[in-house]
Amino acid sequence: MANEQTKGAGSPVTLRDRYLIYGASPLTELNTGSAQAFLVEDRRDAARPLFALIVRPGFPPRINAMRVLKGMANPGLMMLVEWGVIDWPPANRKVMAVVYERPLGGRVATSLSADFKRVEELDVVRKVMTPLAAALREMRAHGMTHRAIRPTNMFWATAERDRIVLGDCTTAPPGFEQPLLLEPIEMGMAQPAGRGSGDYAVDYYALGASLVLLLQGRNPLPGADDDTILRNKILQGSYSVLVGDARLPLPTIEALRGLLCDDPQDRWNGESVELWLSGRRLSPLLTKLEKRGSRAFPFNNKEYNSARELAIAFSRNWDAAISVVIDGRLELWLRRSLDQKEKANAIAGVVRQAAQNAADKKPASDIMMAKVCMILDPAAPIRYKGLSVMPSGIGTCLAMIMVEGGDVRIIAEALMREVVKAWLETRDTYDPENSMMEGNFRELKVYLDRGTIGNGIERVLYVANESMPCISPFTVEDYVLEIRDLLPAINSLAKKGDGKGWPIDRHVAAFIGARTQFDIERQMLEIAEPNPERAAMGMLNLLAVIQWRMGQGNLYGLCGWVGGLMQPAINAYRSRDRRRELEKEIPRVVREGSLVEMARLLDNAEEKYNDAQEFEQARADWADARREIRDIEAGKIDRDDGAIRTARQVAALISVTISLITVTLLIIAKVL
Repeated sequence: MANEQTKGAGSPVTLRDRYLIYGASPLTELNTGSAQAFLVEDRRDAARPLFALIVRPGFPPRINAMRVLKGMANPGLMMLVEWGVIDWPPANRKVMAVVYERPLGGRVATSLSADFKRVEELDVVRKVMTPLAAALREMRAHGMTHRAIRPTNMFWATAERDRIVLGDCTTAPPGFEQPLLLEPIEMGMAQPAGRGSGDYAVDYYALGASLVLLLQGRNPLPGADDDTILRNKILQGSYSVLVGDARLPLPTIEALRGLLCDDPQDRWNGESVELWLSGRRLSPLLTKLEKRGSRAFPFNNKEYNSARELAIAFSRNWDAAISVVIDGRLELWLRRSLDQKEKANAIAGVVRQAAQNAADKKPASDIMMAKVCMILDPAAPIRYKGLSVMPSGIGTCLAMIMVEGGDVRIIAEALMREVVKAWLETRDTYDPENSMMEGNFRELKVYLDRGTIGNGIERVLYVANESMPCISPFTVEDYVLEIRDLLPAINSLAKKGDGKGWPIDRHVAAFIGARTQFDIERQMLEIAEPNPERAAMGMLNLLAVIQWRMGQGNLYGLCGWVGGLMQPAINAYRSRDRRRELEKEIPRVVREGSLVEMARLLDNAEEKYNDAQEFEQARADWADARREIRDIEAGKIDRDDGAIRTARQVAALISVTISLITVTLLIIAKVL
């Protein structure tokens, strides 16, 4: 139970009006690489052991996984109780918090660089495999991968340590914190932020690799760097690298061979694990090693005997590899040394295709090189210059680069050149999901093609990352995840007096475009207009539509900010009187806090029509007067004749007047 001594000083932060998170009471033993742990108290059940993980600002969490896991009671999963955005005083901003039930037996392994208490042979089935198999079965039923299975993210559920549960998998991108030792070969080739969610076979590999470590109580490759681990797995197979000469219980060897199979198609799945747990014997799997050439391929002062090794080397020495591919040495080596004629023919085809694009030589060579790497190793990630990502990891990779202020041009370039499509074309079997994925990436390319505000790489960021909050300077401290939170966040900024420029920048516009479920196409097009009046009205109308759709009122700060930017829209009216009237009305609308009323005032179709009609009449009158002046100046109208006519008219008028006066006086005199 949380008591006053463990809670520490300071007021707690409340999540969902129920869970009190104590920022002054860290639980460092429960930290993850991307989140810090703090004590939590449940207002309804103070005895319930809980803790919260506070996601590192900027990290895109897995909100889809949070939605699935919330409230899920499974013997192999640490229960996710609640999640949401909270004000977090230690960071002076809003952050994502995830509340879990606290495992009472502690972490299974605090580090992979030091030995830890191993799991006994008799406990493997009951304490490890049974609960963890149940966890993966449950997640698979919900279409979700865990992607964070490792001994350092496993916990003893109870104080008696009778079963192991999997820890958090929501506070970091999929696979981001996984050591390469626990990742399949193909996932290990990708940069951590770009590994993607993968499929269920990836989780079962991580389960097998973790089991090896749990049985030995140590890392079988202490001190080995990632390049060494990856190369050894390719040359020797994962089972041989991880198990080595270790003496393991015979019943577990069968499971480890199945789970650590490097071919995802042959790797054990949930059904295989269930059969093994029930005591059934399965056909033993033999390690399939990468085919080695009769002669090594020399490249960059090293020699390579397999296509997979060579693909890695090419991806790391991009420009140097281009000349090697073009001169035909690679094709010849594939034919003669590896006896892989299909790959040789495919590479000859992409080289010819690149040669036909002589006018665009460098881009054609880069695309050629990406395809060559795919042909050499079809299971590997997409490789393009310095980029190495799985298709499902492109979004998270882009998010991490943007948050860290890196250069996103290489991702934009890969999307524009349809490298993902080329990768999908190398798949051996048809998968309907690949067709859907290709369509999604075509959509991203369209946004990049447009490039205007509301599109571009920013739109790609939010479309490809459902969990990405708006990272505009206007909203970054408010952790805006949904469109309904956008205007209040900008309004809060305006009330502080920090609003500068337009309240819609490229990130805000892209976030709106990606998150709204209603039609805003006209407003988005107007914002991109070079005409200041149309752009200003587009901005106002867009914000007004959101305020109206979300049912939000009293946005005084934002209304004041926007009202001060409406001079171009006011100046669009020709009538001085109308402009003066609008300038007087704007402050009244600002005091109402209604962008909708401001839009109605400035975008009144009837007033615009009347203003246009009056302006046209004024132009016609001015044209007539101007024409008469020109006629007089040209002598078409005699000035003296005109004066005489005027004088005669005046004289006649005076005569009539005098006559009337005279008659009146005579009548008066006669009466008297």
